[in-house]
Amino acid sequence: LGNVDNTSNATERAATRTLTNARITKRIGTTASSSTPTADADAHDQYNVTALAANATVGAPTGTPTDGQMLLYRFKDNGTARTLAWNAIFRAVGVYLPVATVISKILYVGTIYNAADSKWDVTAVSQEA
Repeated sequence: LGNVDNTSNATERAATRTLTNARITKRIGTTASSSTPTADADAHDQYNVTALAANATVGAPTGTPTDGQMLLYRFKDNGTARTLAWNAIFRAVGVYLPVATVISKILYVGTIYNAADSKWDVTAVSQEA
């Protein structure tokens, strides 16, 4: 019995751990096209729209985000430029909210959840050259 771990599961789950030589695999959500692409903050770290075939308004992420949680969006249209609008929960911080795709080019939009203001702060926008 000397080898029995008497630590409760709750204590083990609450313990601080250091990851070394470990990869954290991102949780990816994907849709080909939607006029209201909506990520799930509980299930996605990145949300990909792979062939946007309509003008779109990015919906407020579902789920319960945590303060400081990051969510990355990746957009690509289907060969036709599409307009983008953003739910009011998104707020530009030091960047702009992109208003359109560029034909067949990838667009990344990085967001961070700000619990104090209940906003997804857009802090990074990168367009493929």
